[in-house]
Amino acid sequence: MLGSIRKFSTTIYAKILLAIVIIPFVFWGMGNVFTGGNKNVIVKIDDDKFSIQTFAKFVKENATAGQEINSKQIEGFLTFFISEKIIEKEVKELGINLNDVSLSKLIKHQKSFQRDNKFSRTEYEKYLIKNNTTAINFEKNFSKLQKKKQLLDFIGKG
Repeated sequence: MLGSIRKFSTTIYAKILLAIVIIPFVFWGMGNVFTGGNKNVIVKIDDDKFSIQTFAKFVKENATAGQEINSKQIEGFLTFFISEKIIEKEVKELGINLNDVSLSKLIKHQKSFQRDNKFSRTEYEKYLIKNNTTAINFEKNFSKLQKKKQLLDFIGKG
């Protein structure tokens, strides 16, 4: 049997068959057969794909510690995750920005951080300790919230 395959491989028909198989791969390649795919993608918004790992990190950040999560809560988290990603995309597309100086002014004008109508670093630190967060995380979340507010103001006021 091997002898007949060896003889066939030297014929012109074998070369034509080989060319027919190779030509499509040369011009069009394999595509996404070996790379990527949608195995770990939980949601796709436009061209952005979000993985299960990204969603799990989001749930971990937003769930209360020690909370058991059921399927209804996962659905709620997924809805919240998708809405946050859409808002982030819109903020980015509209170019809504908040620089460090503006963020500082907004934080300093929060009533919960004031004592005698002046910004109090002590009150700010107490707030961070009370809410078990770092200044970096608070400022990141506060910035995200302010950008979201600006987007909704922009849309609402036309």
